[in-house]
Amino acid sequence: MSETAAHLVVRQGPYPNQEYVLTQRATTMGRGPNNDIVFADPEVSRQHAQILIEDEDQYLLKDLGSTNGLFLNGRRVSGTTPLNSGDTISLGESIVLVFYRPGAELYDEDDTPTADLILPPEITQPAASFTSADPAPAFGYGEQPVRAFVLAEQDALEGEETPVKAAGRRGRGLLIGCGIVLLLVFLCMAGLFLLDAYDNGRLLYCGGLRPFWETLLGPFGFSPLCG
Repeated sequence: MSETAAHLVVRQGPYPNQEYVLTQRATTMGRGPNNDIVFADPEVSRQHAQILIEDEDQYLLKDLGSTNGLFLNGRRVSGTTPLNSGDTISLGESIVLVFYRPGAELYDEDDTPTADLILPPEITQPAASFTSADPAPAFGYGEQPVRAFVLAEQDALEGEETPVKAAGRRGRGLLIGCGIVLLLVFLCMAGLFLLDAYDNGRLLYCGGLRPFWETLLGPFGFSPLCG
């Protein structure tokens, strides 16, 4: 490599620390095989950028209409802008190169021309039209909508009957029903026992229910003494 020629060093990309000497008047970079410097990366356009030598002391960086953008020291380049030693060149987000010129001063951000750079718009806070004890919620999301959303979710979950709740409810209903049936059976048995014991069962077996008992218990030799 020539000790006096400017060169690029790959800091991020498929070939870390790879150096490219800039000896041509125009050096193109891109994904296409016809470029002087080829980066086989999907974020790089076919013809992404170009480095021009205007004279012995001036190197220029030019965007060739790239899709994912050409950035110089983090700022997007539109058109052509001068290069200084130590500048960082980014092709999209995946390829990062550093431009070096032997014997030249390293890049100083305060001296970088910005006429050909597109700067992102500054985001400023609007002046407050009223005073409040509580700070304004960030990004337009207040505490109340979030809290309302959480409460709505909780209400939905509480109102929704899960299989466990349904099974528990059916189990309680079954137990209550069985208890009622057992109580009725017990009361019937107790009533029959009392009627059977009263006056030797005449009230139970010799009254209006006598045909019923004779039909039901007659085959077993039952014959009440009703005389």
